Amino acid sequence: MSFRNLALGDKVTFRDTGPRPFNVRAISPDQRMVILSRPIEDGSAVEYTMIDWDRGARGLDGTHGRGHILGSGVHRNLWRFFRGVTTDAPSTQTVMDFTNWVGISIDAVNGRP
Repeated sequence: MSFRNLALGDKVTFRDTGPRPFNVRAISPDQRMVILSRPIEDGSAVEYTMIDWDRGARGLDGTHGRGHILGSGVHRNLWRFFRGVTTDAPSTQTVMDFTNWVGISIDAVNGRP
């Protein structure tokens, strides 16, 4: 899939993740890396994914759809990262290892193909 300009707050659905959208949470200054999240169905955890446009792939958070439990160390550090709290906040790659890279298959952004 070719590059798509995404903005904070965009709702993105992927062909391989079902109809529940991911919310764009962070974007690199050059727009080439995008971190997205969505709550799991019971609301106790959050699932993350990352688009790397240079790699042409989307990394998964390694939880196989279970998500990171709200209040866990991973979730707290990402919460701080998304809000720009940088004091003692590790980079996302040290907080969470995005793995299982798959092709980028965006189905819709904000409900539009």
